[in-house]
Amino acid sequence: MITKLRHLFVDSWAGRAAAFLIFLAFIGWGIGDIFNSSGSTSPNTIAKVGDREISAETFARALQTQLPAAAQRLGYQDAAHLPAVAKQQIAREVLRSLVIQQETQLAASHAGISVPDNLVRDEVFSIPAFHDASGQFDRSLMNQRLARMGLTEKSLIALVREDIVSRSLVQGLGAAAHASPILTNLLVNFESDTLRVTALRIAFDAHKTSEAPTDAQLHRFYDNHPDLFKTPEFRHIKAVVMTADSVAKTIEVSDDILHKLYDMQERTYNVPETRSLQVLSFTDQNKAQAAADQWQKGDSWDMLVKAYPNAIPATPEKARKSDLPNTDLAQAAFAATAQSVQGPVKTAFGWVVFKVTEVVAPHHTDFAQVRDQLRNDVQQQQAQEALQARMSRFQDAVAGSTSLDKVPTDLGALPISGTLDAQGMTADGVPAPIPGGAQLRQAIIQQAFAQKAMAPPHVISGPDNAAYAILVDTVHPGTVQPFDQVKTAVIAAWTDEQAKHQADLRATELYTAAKKSGLSVAVAGQPEAGDLLQNVLISRVKPDTRLPNVVTRNIFNLKAHNSAMYQSGDAFWLVTLEGTEAAPQSDRLTISRGVEGQYNQSLHMDIPDAISASLEKQWPMTHLNMPLFNQVVTSAQSNAAQ
Repeated sequence: MITKLRHLFVDSWAGRAAAFLIFLAFIGWGIGDIFNSSGSTSPNTIAKVGDREISAETFARALQTQLPAAAQRLGYQDAAHLPAVAKQQIAREVLRSLVIQQETQLAASHAGISVPDNLVRDEVFSIPAFHDASGQFDRSLMNQRLARMGLTEKSLIALVREDIVSRSLVQGLGAAAHASPILTNLLVNFESDTLRVTALRIAFDAHKTSEAPTDAQLHRFYDNHPDLFKTPEFRHIKAVVMTADSVAKTIEVSDDILHKLYDMQERTYNVPETRSLQVLSFTDQNKAQAAADQWQKGDSWDMLVKAYPNAIPATPEKARKSDLPNTDLAQAAFAATAQSVQGPVKTAFGWVVFKVTEVVAPHHTDFAQVRDQLRNDVQQQQAQEALQARMSRFQDAVAGSTSLDKVPTDLGALPISGTLDAQGMTADGVPAPIPGGAQLRQAIIQQAFAQKAMAPPHVISGPDNAAYAILVDTVHPGTVQPFDQVKTAVIAAWTDEQAKHQADLRATELYTAAKKSGLSVAVAGQPEAGDLLQNVLISRVKPDTRLPNVVTRNIFNLKAHNSAMYQSGDAFWLVTLEGTEAAPQSDRLTISRGVEGQYNQSLHMDIPDAISASLEKQWPMTHLNMPLFNQVVTSAQSNAAQ
């Protein structure tokens, strides 16, 4: 559970949100009394890192803020219902996050890192929640929202300053790392190496016999293959299935949180009039006038761009007045009528000629219209973390319920029961209603027919991080149907088996020849020569869709000029690896960008984790007041129960 809780705090959707206000709104610890620096330890200090102290008030505020969200992700509707051991673990992770923040600040101070005021100002001004309807920073709006969160401008500045330091030190070092060219090249070679292959498909259907089977042959085939002529086996199962979607529906999101998210995206929901433009900028008024004349006479935009290569073209789409960097152009553009050529207009940068191609009226989307969508977004963002956090409770519930009737519904685990066959069909011939995607559905069906009747249910991990448990309580075995009732099916099955056998004989004959001289030579002059696929190029990233997976997966294990035989579906495949070729440079560049991007992303995630671990060693916590820690945790539990 400790690992899950660490991910809950470190990797939560709030921690990944782009806007800094998410941190303010949901953590909202303030700054004034958060951290003290002193040479001695105050009796009100929970922990000390270097000369920085974490007060009991700070820890209490952080814990009280995090408990409700942590409870929901662990499957409890109220923090008051959290077991004592879970609250202790949550409290330890909250304290750990505060300690890491102090270690980061100590490392920054030791390295002489400071944040200039103008950088802090720019960061504050860029917070979307502090922008008015026109997208400009609004101080009164900032003060209003800070007051709502119990923060002051001074505390906001301190938070932003420390956040910049943390990002610069930890994330900045991670972002500075780049993929090794040597390793990248090896990976690119592995992915892009291209094989030249000759292939032949030998279909079973092409070898069907017109000879009618005798009754003796049919009876022998019927007796040797009883499973082909059985009625389907049906099983009655009980199951509980927990998926990200089912968990998401149980996550409660308060209107207060939704209002804050709505406020953050006010620019999206309150859009003034926007306009799309085609603009040509000139330094010469005469050329601008000539372009305007041509445009008014009917020349197209593309013709004008080609006719005036020294002019600077621009096509802003759905731009607000404040989005246009040129004030003179903005004034003229929002005063012009649609589809009319305007200009030349004198601006600070020269002369512009433009046309308004589209005008979109202002529109407002109120909170009520997007409440459900915002709630769904938050639930979906939290669902995977909540799913993992609840897994221990799910396992305990299944272990304590041999009939699967005692699994709490607030976990988000869906109970199902019913009778189905090995294809997932009910006795009525319709698909059984099993939750989840196609892969999860198939996994549940396979488990239902692999598990013994009345075997104790246990939690099984499924696709997409889902989990499920099954109890097979009744088995209705299939029975072999009388020969006379299934004679038509026996004839069809015997015919198919004979066709497969003949195809196997022919494929083996050609394969034996191909091993000596290659497939092209083996098939030359044979009836199959017209079906031969030659010079087929295959790489790991660009397999040929004409070849089945069994071929494209195993062909890379062949040596040059060797041949192989595979079965896939209703055919045999013969292949010869003719050789290896270098991939086109364009393909290598595409693969290289993808490999390098994934490699860099991995480094950017791993290095900050390693730095945090290193900081814990360099600036370990030197003081921990456990009695005070326990007192704060007990107090938080009491408050949660009220």
